[in-house]
Amino acid sequence: MRVWWGLLALALAGGAWAADTQHVRGEYRFSVGGEPAFVERTEIAAQWDPAAPGASDAPWRFWLYDLQIDNRRGQDAYYVDYVFEPKSATLLGEAGRYQISFNPEYQQLKIHRVELRRGGRWLSRLAPERISLARRETDFEQDLADGQVTALIVLDDVRVDDVVRVSYTITGTNPVLAGNTATAMPMGWRSPTLDMRFRSIFDAGTDVAVHSEGKAPQPQVRSFADRVEATARVHAVPAYVDESDYPRWYRSYPHVQAAARRSWADVVAWALPLYPKVDALPPDLEAQIARWHKLGSDEQRLKAALRAVQEQVRYFGVEMGDNTHRPTPPAETWTRRYGDCKDKAYLLSTVLARMGIRAEPALVSADRGQAVAQYLPAASLFDHVIVRASVDNATVWVDPTLTSEGGNPSESDQSAYGHALPIAAGITALQPIARPRNAHNSVTVEELYRPAADGRAALLEVRTLYEGDSANYSRRMMARERLEDVARRYADFYRQRFGEVEVQQPPRVQDDLDSNRLTMLESYRLLAPFESEGGGRALEVMAESLSRATSLPTTVERTGPLYLGEPKQYSHRIQVALPPQWRPVFGNEDERFASPGFDYRRGVRVDGARVDVVYDMKVLQPELTAEQVSAHVQQMRKVRDSLSAKLRFQVPTQLQRDDREARLKALLRGVIDEGSTP
Repeated sequence: MRVWWGLLALALAGGAWAADTQHVRGEYRFSVGGEPAFVERTEIAAQWDPAAPGASDAPWRFWLYDLQIDNRRGQDAYYVDYVFEPKSATLLGEAGRYQISFNPEYQQLKIHRVELRRGGRWLSRLAPERISLARRETDFEQDLADGQVTALIVLDDVRVDDVVRVSYTITGTNPVLAGNTATAMPMGWRSPTLDMRFRSIFDAGTDVAVHSEGKAPQPQVRSFADRVEATARVHAVPAYVDESDYPRWYRSYPHVQAAARRSWADVVAWALPLYPKVDALPPDLEAQIARWHKLGSDEQRLKAALRAVQEQVRYFGVEMGDNTHRPTPPAETWTRRYGDCKDKAYLLSTVLARMGIRAEPALVSADRGQAVAQYLPAASLFDHVIVRASVDNATVWVDPTLTSEGGNPSESDQSAYGHALPIAAGITALQPIARPRNAHNSVTVEELYRPAADGRAALLEVRTLYEGDSANYSRRMMARERLEDVARRYADFYRQRFGEVEVQQPPRVQDDLDSNRLTMLESYRLLAPFESEGGGRALEVMAESLSRATSLPTTVERTGPLYLGEPKQYSHRIQVALPPQWRPVFGNEDERFASPGFDYRRGVRVDGARVDVVYDMKVLQPELTAEQVSAHVQQMRKVRDSLSAKLRFQVPTQLQRDDREARLKALLRGVIDEGSTP
């Protein structure tokens, strides 16, 4: 499925022509000609406003971005007028090549102009014979084919300070959406922009709803005899900084949106005919359902059906034409053993209904998550489908596109989507997706060091336990690698830390799918893990499992929220079993650091012939507000300083003598070698 933001992909084309001309490239075509009648041309300023951002130091300057959409009579014609200026020679390669993506199955591309202004004169750079069209399945490696075709335009002789202007129109809309769309436009970018205009036109008498986000102005709605318009303009737009590390729902750029006024119930009414009741399924699937129906509970039935759809029907989406939103019939999906999110959701909900479990596909936005609740209702907002099921009077959200899931479906955490729109009669509002109370997500690492009596080598045994979502993730990652490659990668990690390492036993995996616990066991012989310090020994240890969770944000001084990660528990326990007469030269320690986003503790315990260093950390919430970030970072810096520790030990007198003798011999060898040098 595709959201309408894709239509805003930066692309180019242009040139004013007296009559339309058609250009064919194999099975694809485009035309060159004048603007559609609905377009209101914008004149480009002769000079950059000296009071506007970008007057002196911007590498890029955008003079104009004008998006006009004619929604009348269901034609959905998108006109783009895009004017920009490269201010550095390093940007000329990018400035001189452009791409326009469209779907030839239901859209037509017309290029109006490709030109540049140099010395106050506009010069045409439109060469239709050199424009190529190619089908570029950019998402094919993600098992998705969408039928998009790209027009590639290369401009001759683009120089620094040239003002490049490109305009084109893409006409046509996916008929399966039946007008259930919303039009939108960002009102700011990473570079300063002199002027931006959004203009969306609707049939006369349409009740138009508008929405703005960030610092974007609220679009103005005006009625005329032949149309209703929603328009928004901004001048002297500053460059917006992408601070990164945002929650999925947040955008740093302002934007506006317009649509014919509708309710979420209207979107459900649009979707319901796409998922009709199914009367017949393949015989082998009917036999499976009969066996599942005999299981002891609805939870077990849901689990059996969900795992079958997840593991036996691979993910692949052919999202062209109606297939962008109309699912494949469940019988066909099961027989061919592949489908995309909506196909698999339709199949699973159909199977569950056969067993008396109420279930229905549910539309969600993987791109915007919970922010979809702020938008104007439209089918085009959604880009993913999951399933809502009712088990023992409780709502369970599951994603049939996931693989390698363990545990019970009631533990599956889909809360990152924020809200969903179940496709069921009577649904009039988005439904919140809460984190299941029994959801679990943890990593526990136990490292046991057994130093040799001579203080040279040490045995290291590592046990790593992944539970809940962490087990799901690790299972998926390991399924992509040979165990031999995993073993080599793990051993290299310890070689980087300790030098020469012998693998005592290849890593072993113990996977308990029912409880969703995956355990990795490792065993190594570290040949020289200790440093000699003043006749003693020192061992550097580190809670590596916490390194990613404690990483600092790319941008600390922020205006937007900071994403921390999903709630998770970490425990890293390091134990050193001391040889006889080894004595720690440190005592017990306790540290604790916290912010609204995490709680961290480290403890060091000395107990006779054993030393324990214990790290515990909880990620408490997925994100922080911008105001909370500074204090959070201050605490997190302390955590990062605390992750490593150098454990120093006093060793028996004989080992100290051996060390002195070894150092003396090494010194003498050095003197002899130096004296023998010719």
